[in-house]
Amino acid sequence: MRKVTWLRRCGLVSAVVAVGLATTPMAAHADGYDTPRSATAVGAGNTYAEGVAAAEGRARQAVLAVGHDCTPGTYNTSGIYTSPGGGTWVFRSTHEAMCVD
Repeated sequence: MRKVTWLRRCGLVSAVVAVGLATTPMAAHADGYDTPRSATAVGAGNTYAEGVAAAEGRARQAVLAVGHDCTPGTYNTSGIYTSPGGGTWVFRSTHEAMCVD
């Protein structure tokens, strides 16, 4: 009798987990964010932080220019130039996000 109860519990837990996993991907796109967008831009600043912010801001604006509303997304930013004195920092940033079409 105890084995049947234990097996039933395992079956119930498995069923609940399976239903949860099956509905999760649909719930992620139920809000309309189903179109991937990406853009790459270059930005410069007088400091490291300003350069990164400029590049990421331009890449984000390029994505928003095409997508009406987008998730925060992710950035891949790399330095492409630093002046010898460190007064100019230039970065290239790629922004990837899911947007409403």
